[in-house]
Amino acid sequence: MLGDPDSVFDRFWDKISERFDFLVPLWIMRRPESLAVIDYRPTLMMFAVIVLLIVSLIGIGWFAMNFDPELWLIGGISGLAAAAAVFLLFRFTIREVYYFDTITDKYVFTRQFIHRREVIEGALSQFSGATVKTERDEDSETHFVVLKQEGMFIAGVSEQILREEVPIFNSYSREARIASAISGILALKR
Repeated sequence: MLGDPDSVFDRFWDKISERFDFLVPLWIMRRPESLAVIDYRPTLMMFAVIVLLIVSLIGIGWFAMNFDPELWLIGGISGLAAAAAVFLLFRFTIREVYYFDTITDKYVFTRQFIHRREVIEGALSQFSGATVKTERDEDSETHFVVLKQEGMFIAGVSEQILREEVPIFNSYSREARIASAISGILALKR
């Protein structure tokens, strides 16, 4: 069964994914009064767009090196695919940074795109803890770090999900590391 810690397949997948952790970095930097989480994990769509861009650039290069009128179709399709990939690159995040500071009682969440940056900031004291939320489908699990909020808010929500788009190599252990670090900094604030 998926998500079962005693499952041979899950343990095997965990061993494989641990080997490739350096390809999709997730850095958690703890300091005495602050915490920074830098997440470079791409989403599946971002990964697919990057692969499309690389393949189309190879096709354009092959067309340019073998300039042959019979290959115009390959060159044209490669050019259109590269243009579409460049256009789609502007829709996805490159990285997400979460910064928590207990001295100033402030948090800053930054989503970095190629052409712009979204920044959300507020009071750190509104959060009471962090947990990992698991959503199960028929054959997959996704894990999200959820910040628990105290009090009544205009939107009526009592929790905030850190990363809404599921990244590649999404695992309970990675999300638990993030939630544990955030819970630790929130405990310092209290």
